[in-house]
Amino acid sequence: MSTSAATASPSRPAGPDRARTVRLTSDDEALRGVVEHVCAAAGARLLPAPGAGGAPPEGGPAADLELLDVRAAAGPARPGTVLVGRSEDPGLWDRAAELGGCPVAVLPEAAGWLAERVAGADPGSGGGPGGGRVLGVLGAVGGAGASTLACWLADGAAGEARPSVLVDADREGCGIDVLLGTEEQDGLRWPDLLRVAGPVHAEQLWPALARTGPLRWLSWDRSLPGDGPAPYPGVLEALRRAAGLVVVDLGRCAPEAAATAALCDEVLVVAPRTVRGVLAARRAAALLGPVPARLVPAGLDVADVDDAFAAATTGLAVAGPLRFAGSVPGAAETGRLLEAGRARRTARDVARLLRAAGVLA
Repeated sequence: MSTSAATASPSRPAGPDRARTVRLTSDDEALRGVVEHVCAAAGARLLPAPGAGGAPPEGGPAADLELLDVRAAAGPARPGTVLVGRSEDPGLWDRAAELGGCPVAVLPEAAGWLAERVAGADPGSGGGPGGGRVLGVLGAVGGAGASTLACWLADGAAGEARPSVLVDADREGCGIDVLLGTEEQDGLRWPDLLRVAGPVHAEQLWPALARTGPLRWLSWDRSLPGDGPAPYPGVLEALRRAAGLVVVDLGRCAPEAAATAALCDEVLVVAPRTVRGVLAARRAAALLGPVPARLVPAGLDVADVDDAFAAATTGLAVAGPLRFAGSVPGAAETGRLLEAGRARRTARDVARLLRAAGVLA
């Protein structure tokens, strides 16, 4: 993923009769092997390893592109340097920001993106099929079950062998990874991306995401949210290119959530089957404006609120119900939420909603 707009290399451009050159600063032979294959695919030449401080060997030529292994990174980087590493390398994104927001290539997954960069092309924000659907989930009121449903929808689609990612867009929620029971798991979090200043590339972002089985996810954490805006537009567009389904947990209905909802193809508004829940869903529908939205009545019908009444009151078509078992709250507190969502009755409700959203046939 590019953490800033690409900066041109200061070295002389390659002419039509000269292969482009690359120099890698790394002691990792496996990583060097990956870079050698990338250079071969791009028709470029890998120069000898640099000397101390990343300088070219004495009398050696400057390279058209400098690659810096995050484990060897020290001191400032030259303009145009690409930081390379593996998805499990700690501090990859922090180090990129320290180096002035230099681009990052997570190898070997981002080999295609790096080959374009080596060849002198300006890689676009693509890198994936580009046909993914972005489905938002919004709670009409707090505690309606929006985050729970978002987790189940993403997991349900991933269980059908569809590349799926769960995105936490509730900045004040202390991290959807807590709900998943994966808060100790390494992986990219939103605070790592707050200093992103340029285009976001799917091939670089996708391999850095944390995983739970086939499901990938991007969460906030327990740190105080920063003042800067989260790069939701670029990240969601990149994930759309990498995944078949992007499920966005928008949290509770609020103006900020409505602004993020505008980035989604469709939003499911989760509302309790109560008079207050239906009235709150009507307000949410007004706040969403032109964003396509449907209603998900959730929980027990304790106030004789049927689907017809809910639809007439909110102006939203009903996508389908969501019934909660009594064991769900406990499962959410003990890291078994996804397991609870795979229970037969709940899985049927989730599959019905995925079909209504056009994700499943």
